[in-house]
Amino acid sequence: MSNVAVPEGTVAVSRAASSGFRWGPLALCSACLFVEGYDGQFMGYVIPGIAADWHIAPGALGPAVGAALFGLMLGAFLIAPLADMAGRKRVIFWSVLIFGLLTVGTAAATTLPQLVILRFLTGLGLGGAMPNSIALTAEFSPPAKRATAVTVNFASFSIGAAVGGFITAKLMPVYGWGSVFLFCGGLALVLAPILFFAMPETYRPEKVVSPPVGELFRAGRGLITLLFWFVFFMNLMELYFLTSWLPTTLNAQGISIQWAVIATSLLQMGGVAGALGLGPLVDRFGPQIVLGAAFATAAICVAVIGTAGSSLLVTLITSTLVGIGTVGAQNCNNGVAAKYYPASVRATGVGWALAVGRVGSIVGGLAGGALLKAQIDIRTLFLIAAVPPICAAFAYIGIGRQPSLKGSRV
Repeated sequence: MSNVAVPEGTVAVSRAASSGFRWGPLALCSACLFVEGYDGQFMGYVIPGIAADWHIAPGALGPAVGAALFGLMLGAFLIAPLADMAGRKRVIFWSVLIFGLLTVGTAAATTLPQLVILRFLTGLGLGGAMPNSIALTAEFSPPAKRATAVTVNFASFSIGAAVGGFITAKLMPVYGWGSVFLFCGGLALVLAPILFFAMPETYRPEKVVSPPVGELFRAGRGLITLLFWFVFFMNLMELYFLTSWLPTTLNAQGISIQWAVIATSLLQMGGVAGALGLGPLVDRFGPQIVLGAAFATAAICVAVIGTAGSSLLVTLITSTLVGIGTVGAQNCNNGVAAKYYPASVRATGVGWALAVGRVGSIVGGLAGGALLKAQIDIRTLFLIAAVPPICAAFAYIGIGRQPSLKGSRV
């Protein structure tokens, strides 16, 4: 990458990371990812409550799940790259403010079309904020520890998703599903002004430039970009299938809805443990072996969930292990991508990888609803769900062979 010209604004990035970790900005990035994790994942938790309130089948809410993911995809494609032209802080602030307001407004939805539209618009805000939170985390970290920093910091996304599950388990039985939207949106609205006044900027070009998407395929980056996209697609398809429909499928196997939500939350907590454990290993040994093994383990455990039936202990253990191999591995994916791309295209590189991944998440969410509507046997359904992580494991074989991502060079 030494043959890539250094753009304006790179000096600001270097200064941001030159003195080591800057904990204040990193805490703000973590808070942003925490709220995004809560907002981006709780639809799977509230689907049973909405379905019961509106007297419809849970599978009928698949369009609402897909709409949020579609909006998130477009936000990552179209909004996130604006930060490579105008700076990170501005895009993050407006994105958080928008998805906070819309999440609060969704509590008033009374029909499926309203829910679909509001979740789509909310997704746009989520898609703009997430890649830039990752980029800022990278730029406030020393270059030698950048991949691990992003991996660990992004664990706050998983914590937000997991904590959201526990909050939902307490709020929804007493106050209804709308209270979950109000609580999450309120957190975002509290955070937005804090970001506006306290978040420093890292990268802002001296002049407005065109979106640098083409740079993702120059200077020898094309193959890794395509492999990143494939891994993100497969893993986010898997992850959103599980987070959207795991409570429903576990409940269908005889596990109470409260324990089904807790099992889904443990999937996210397993992701936190996975991030903390896998990140340093990826820095040391490279992603090929570490993440390949993580994805393979996740595939095995997903298949086991389908055979566990109403066994609560087996379900809780395997859900946690699946979280390590999917959510934890995705945190590492973000870290590897943020480390790989230079500052001038970092938000675009991470944003487009996440956007392609969101295509997979849409497929996963909608496919889960379609399979449930078709009354596919639960065991068969989870065997199908074991395929994407196996594909991601094989893709990392190709990624791991690239010199710039081997071992300590990540």
